[in-house]
Amino acid sequence: MKIRDLRGQTMGGNTKREAVNHIVRHHSATTSGNVNTFERYWRSKGWETGGYHEIILRDGTVQRCYDWNVIANGVKGHNSDSYHICLVGRGSFNDEQERIFAERVNTLMDQFELEVSDIVGHRELAGGGTQCPGIDMDAVRSSLSNEKGTRLLRLGDEGDEVKQLQETLINRGYDLSQYGADGIFGRETEEAVKSLQRDGNITVDGIVGPDTRGILNSKRTLPNGIYQRGSQGSEVNRIQSTLDELGFSPGPIDGIYGPKTEEAIIQFQNEFVPNEVDGIYGPNTRAAMLSALT
Repeated sequence: MKIRDLRGQTMGGNTKREAVNHIVRHHSATTSGNVNTFERYWRSKGWETGGYHEIILRDGTVQRCYDWNVIANGVKGHNSDSYHICLVGRGSFNDEQERIFAERVNTLMDQFELEVSDIVGHRELAGGGTQCPGIDMDAVRSSLSNEKGTRLLRLGDEGDEVKQLQETLINRGYDLSQYGADGIFGRETEEAVKSLQRDGNITVDGIVGPDTRGILNSKRTLPNGIYQRGSQGSEVNRIQSTLDELGFSPGPIDGIYGPKTEEAIIQFQNEFVPNEVDGIYGPNTRAAMLSALT
């Protein structure tokens, strides 16, 4: 998603509010345009502030025009608690615009703690008299309902879904020690997701899509590779957490493969991998630990 942050560069924006209760969809009623062309129209109406918080251009670029707490002039009588998004087009929108709209709305629903029913069209609030947003909003809401909980999560996203992801990663032993489950998909979360993907033998891109969700929801993961006394890091932390879960105490779960962790591996191997009792975590021990977890 390409976002051009124009906040502070657009007209007005001085009147503020404290809450958002609706996200309102609009269309431009033109086949082209951007914030610059729309501002000329807004100024001709004598408005102090423009009509949209965000504009989604034909190529999918998002122009962010105002902060969420700015009262924009999207729908007369309904602006004090509404966040306005305009798709450029006259009742005809391309797939990229719809994809970006869905991603932005899902993020904003998390941010403002809204439901799909809180996503409305201009016409629905204005009580008729306009064709805006030029699309069947029942169909839009149905699509959003089907996508909620399955959208991609990636660097820069925020909200409850990110927080739930982080809590699951932490419970699985992935390192989020700096920021924890703060609901912000930053570099630390991205690296944890990549570690999960490596462990699950899927594409490592740091983006949470269907394959990554499948691992999170139905599979346990453990590090690939070989670890032994002297090894350190988040991979060792996950090995230690699993040993502890299986009843083989590794001592402190500190990411350091010391004598107690080695002894716990030996105890596990004696019971589950008797032909490989060497205190070294490798492919056979990993497979046995995964089997013991099911």
